[in-house]
Amino acid sequence: MNSNLFERKQFLHSSWANINSNEYFTKYNDENKIVIQVNLMRATANEANEFNQYLIDNNINKEQPIIIDLSNCSFIDSTFLSTIVSFNKKHPQEVKLVVTDARQFLIFKITKLDTIFNIYNNLNEAIAA
Repeated sequence: MNSNLFERKQFLHSSWANINSNEYFTKYNDENKIVIQVNLMRATANEANEFNQYLIDNNINKEQPIIIDLSNCSFIDSTFLSTIVSFNKKHPQEVKLVVTDARQFLIFKITKLDTIFNIYNNLNEAIAA
């Protein structure tokens, strides 16, 4: 039983849990589109405010299409999703999403968010569209 506790502690202190908050999100331009990559396994309410602040601080150009790449996320909660929806309402250009996890894609279908966003299986498809 002690080995399980030790393994859990070791897992929680591994590199994925200690990601620097400056590395949660990255932004780059690709073919006149802004790509924002979410570098989190779990995008939750804990990171939603930071994501919102990231979008504000980086002065996302309102004239360029935005691609939010969620391919690294295995879990996205409703608060984080509402941050994306709120950003979409404020941004006049199209906001595209990249969702590679089948379970996450199912959540977008169930919540009908696939009617608001164009959702792609990979980043190359989103950039080409």
